[in-house]
Amino acid sequence: MSDIKILSDKLTNKIAAGEVVQRPASLVKELVENSLDAGASEIIVRIKNGGKTLCEVTDDGQGMDKDDLLLAFERYATSKISTVQDLSNIRSLGFRGEALASIAAVAKVDALSTKEGSDTGHILRIRGGKFLDVKPAPPKPGSQISVRNLFYNVPARRKFLKSKNVEFRHIVKIMRKFSLIHPNIRFKLVHNGREVFNLKSENLKNRIVHLFSSEYKDNLIRIDSARGSWELSGYLGNLNLVRARRKGQQFLYVNGRSITDKYMSHAILSGYSSLVSRGEFPFYCLQLRIPPEEVDVNVHPSKMEVKFTYRKKLYRFIKDTIKRSVSSLKEDLPDFGSLSPQEYYSEPKVKKPGQQQAPQQEKGEQNQKQATNQPMQSDKKIDHQQPQKPLQTKKDSKQTNIPMHFTHKVDSQKWTERAERFSKKREQDQQTDQESYQPDVKVFQVHKKYIISQIESGIVIIDQHVAHERILFEEALKSMKKGGGSAQQLLFPQVVELSVDDYSVLLDILPYLEKMGFRAKKFGKNTVAVEAVPAGMRIGDEGKAMKKIIDHYREYGTKETDIQEKVAAAYACKAAIKAGDPLEEEEMRNLVDRLFATENPLYCPHGRPVVVNLTLKELDKRFERTG
Repeated sequence: MSDIKILSDKLTNKIAAGEVVQRPASLVKELVENSLDAGASEIIVRIKNGGKTLCEVTDDGQGMDKDDLLLAFERYATSKISTVQDLSNIRSLGFRGEALASIAAVAKVDALSTKEGSDTGHILRIRGGKFLDVKPAPPKPGSQISVRNLFYNVPARRKFLKSKNVEFRHIVKIMRKFSLIHPNIRFKLVHNGREVFNLKSENLKNRIVHLFSSEYKDNLIRIDSARGSWELSGYLGNLNLVRARRKGQQFLYVNGRSITDKYMSHAILSGYSSLVSRGEFPFYCLQLRIPPEEVDVNVHPSKMEVKFTYRKKLYRFIKDTIKRSVSSLKEDLPDFGSLSPQEYYSEPKVKKPGQQQAPQQEKGEQNQKQATNQPMQSDKKIDHQQPQKPLQTKKDSKQTNIPMHFTHKVDSQKWTERAERFSKKREQDQQTDQESYQPDVKVFQVHKKYIISQIESGIVIIDQHVAHERILFEEALKSMKKGGGSAQQLLFPQVVELSVDDYSVLLDILPYLEKMGFRAKKFGKNTVAVEAVPAGMRIGDEGKAMKKIIDHYREYGTKETDIQEKVAAAYACKAAIKAGDPLEEEEMRNLVDRLFATENPLYCPHGRPVVVNLTLKELDKRFERTG
């Protein structure tokens, strides 16, 4: 008897479902593509619990009669191609005839459809790939496909689904892609009975503004370029829309199909030339129109990847177009950038003896005295300990403390030998006049990036950004574990408008941000009003800091296990001083002392080294010294 067997249709459908339907978002993608191919002018998507309980897509397209409704759920049944030659001239989004059969094999499906012009509709019920019945139904233009309990009969697949909020954000991402390339179509998304967005037919620029925020309205560059039979159109973001480490706001379409192509994405980024630095990503929404025979879309199960016949020529066309379009940006200064310590922190340098306190300093201290804690979900004020000022002796007052957002009690037992030496020196010279104090070890800043100091065994080189990041990370964790960090109340709350998925992320991490000192309230749809920030943080950067924290969390959030550590790491990275920020000697010394007071001064929260030690032996070897 042969060991090789022909698999049953039931089993092959479940295998195909693993390729086509990976999560609720991919299910929604397949159903919406069918609605678009059916000529719908309005598409409504309703989901429950991130799509795990229900995904329902309703459209006003051409619909199906009874026979077509039955055939639609058979594998390899499609109305979009009929010959081999059609594969090289694909003009529809779907064409393989696998999606509906695969979905029906792993879910409970109800399909209601009415053929355009017919006075009778039909409803089809399928459970786990088994056809139950098809019955007449009242006529309703278009189709409505309801998919419940995805993977209910494949527990091994269902357990790999993420939380409902994560799955919801994946669906938002898919719906945003469709909405951008079809601004003339009305899209509505409803999650657990709450309307996420309701987009009317409009032009592309207004669609971008409605999907993201009003910030985009005045920061978009129109693209319209052609070369032979190729056309590139859409919008680019100027430098004000550049997001660090954020790859989720780049949209590229080929003949109406959203694609992922590293080569063409590189062409777009190359067009920005030196305007953006490594790790920064501009916004763009671009549509490439080329003859269908010059692109192969049948190279990936989800049709997200394509192959181009004239790949290199297309690369040059795209790059040249982008380069011309953004060339004028070099003449304008963006209103964003890496923030210096003086911009991030309101606490000023300690005044010299006899010097009067500046009005700005007095204002900053008044803001700290008004510190409160006010959570987003409640108007009730919570009493909280006021931020403590670090104790200073006469000798200590010579140094300028870099504000670290949280009061930090140093445990001298955890210090390294170098930190202990400074601590002992302070105790010995506590009664010494301030002007007579001279530190026993010098520190130097190199290229506004690194701090160099002498130690007994050689020299130590410290990365100022990751050093400060380590300090803030540990202090943020301590603050969250204690139940709350010091906050300073804003005189006027700052309104921050977010995209749908950014707002969803904020709701996930807000309890942890509140423990660090952020206070925010809901202020309209996908909008919050920030009322307080961690003590010491510069007032005026609340929205920018919050968006950067969200971006950082989205990038690293799935790679770590402890959500508190994720939020603390995101906050520390975005609030730490940056490479390129000049520091005075007192600031460097304070940074070094606080670094060696942390539990793990050698590595940042993401594993990057903080300290490089060069021993005398290594230095002697480099200079070929023998003794």
